[in-house]
Amino acid sequence: MAIFFLGMAALIASDYRRYATRAELQLGHFAELYSQAVDSSLAIANLEMEKVLGLLPDNAFEGTRWVDDDYSNWIRGEIAKIQQIDSFVLLNPQGRVIWATAQGLVGQNLSDREYFKKAKLLDTGRFAVDVPILARGSGRRLTPMAWPLRDEDGELRGVAASSLGEAYFEDLLNLEEMQDGLHVEIITANGEPAFVSDVPPEVAIFSATRRIPSIGLEATVSMSRAMAMQGFWQRTIVIVLVATGLFITALGAAIQARKRSVLLTESLWRSEFDRRRINAAKTEFDTIFDSVGDGIIVFDETGSLRRANLRARALLDVSNDAQAVQRIRGLIPALSRMTADEEVHRLSLQDGDDPEAEIPIQCRVMRLHLHGEDIAYCVLEDVGSQERLVAARAAFITSVNHELRTPLTSLSGALDILQARFAEAMPEGAAKLITMASRNADRLLVLVNDILTLQAIDQKQLNITVKPVDVRHALNEAVTTNSSYGSAREVRLVVSQPEIEAHVLADTTRLQQILSNLISNAFKYSPKGGQVVIGAECQGDKVRFFVRDDGPGIPATGRGQLFERFTKPIHSRKVQASGTGLGLAITQELVIRQGGEIDFATRSAEDGEEPSGTEFFFTLPRADAQA
Repeated sequence: MAIFFLGMAALIASDYRRYATRAELQLGHFAELYSQAVDSSLAIANLEMEKVLGLLPDNAFEGTRWVDDDYSNWIRGEIAKIQQIDSFVLLNPQGRVIWATAQGLVGQNLSDREYFKKAKLLDTGRFAVDVPILARGSGRRLTPMAWPLRDEDGELRGVAASSLGEAYFEDLLNLEEMQDGLHVEIITANGEPAFVSDVPPEVAIFSATRRIPSIGLEATVSMSRAMAMQGFWQRTIVIVLVATGLFITALGAAIQARKRSVLLTESLWRSEFDRRRINAAKTEFDTIFDSVGDGIIVFDETGSLRRANLRARALLDVSNDAQAVQRIRGLIPALSRMTADEEVHRLSLQDGDDPEAEIPIQCRVMRLHLHGEDIAYCVLEDVGSQERLVAARAAFITSVNHELRTPLTSLSGALDILQARFAEAMPEGAAKLITMASRNADRLLVLVNDILTLQAIDQKQLNITVKPVDVRHALNEAVTTNSSYGSAREVRLVVSQPEIEAHVLADTTRLQQILSNLISNAFKYSPKGGQVVIGAECQGDKVRFFVRDDGPGIPATGRGQLFERFTKPIHSRKVQASGTGLGLAITQELVIRQGGEIDFATRSAEDGEEPSGTEFFFTLPRADAQA
């Protein structure tokens, strides 16, 4: 009920605002039209008056008789053609009337009138408007206007004056077909009325005002509340009656329908609700039970409970739950012999696809005590793939340790001894080569050590020492360290923006390892005669490093696995370069551990994108920004 009355109140208020808005729009529209009509009419009158005044000779202001003899009839005829003005007066520069359409004005001194004073200051083609006055003879309200008359040198010859009568505004009002009941006022700048319509000004609550620029007046149109709201109350009463009738009818129908349905609903609701809950729970349990990736078998000692999911039946190579329970009970100890409520057993099951192969299974048995009975809950997990992966990783790390680390350590030590003992005796070129060889041997040793510490990376135990590093120095060192590798492949290594001045928070060794990994990959895939571009640029509180090549690019099929360990080849055989598949994985870890991010952009020739090429980029925090 409250909602109904609130809705009706909102509807009536909305309708009232609509009527009020419509009234304001109508008033504004009419005021604008009326102001434009007055402005356009006066513009025409001003042009016609300029034509008349422009034809008067200079000696027209020498005396009244001269005007009467030569120009009186002509002036009266021309003035009569101008519908906007009411009368016409010619004044000499001293303000004395020398000729007028009303003979009683001739000889009077009007130099104290504001329109005369204003007109004397205006240029040719302009006119002045004064406050309205009441004509002595007729009692009519007139709005004086005046035009200056100047010779070719700009000297004032005299002033022509006229007036706008109330009839002028009334005629324009009739042309605009104003709605009955509107009240119109033309107000001057000092608040004096130049025209007031005959409609009695009732209490007006809606009004609109528009300015008439050419004469400095304002047109105000207003209407009363009764006129604005005409038809509102009749419409409101009809709406309220119709809405009330519909509401009462709907309410009665709803009450009756409610009474009829309550009894039926209450009788069916409980049974239907319970049934749905049971079915939903059963369906949900069955779906989850059969969808689990590990095998699950549940049974009791009496054999009344026997349940196995799809994965368990597949591992045990049986077709139903009874066979699965029978098979697993022959592989694990009986429940009565379990010393703990949870045990783990190692099983070897024959592979159904390969009779000569066995599947290593880890069987976790949990004993539950429910309703006085022991129930076994068995989980079967195929650990063969995990063991194979662990074995492959251990074999690889062992191979790296024995085949690379030992000879690299010996090589690095020998180079250090050679450099320490014979550096002064060697030629300058040989010393540089020994230094470069020693640096690269150390870098390779660091890479091998990183491969051996992948386990430490997984366990979040990789040690990184962060300190401010000069970006320009880091780029130059990367060029010095890696240029020889590019020279062997006839690929140049260049630095973009070598004069960058910035510092990053990074581990110097790890930063060089990141750059070396990306540069070596770029060298591998760059064509002969090509170039690899490295550089850095500041981006707010970070520095963005990049390594760009013009190689074949990375095909779309391999972009998602690019940073994975031991990733499979992503290029075709003709394009794929040799490698361990660990470089980018290690690079990503090193960037992340130093608070940065790494990504790439590429265009692949294999996917038909030209020109092809790849750019790897990573960001590190700026040291000056952190400070």
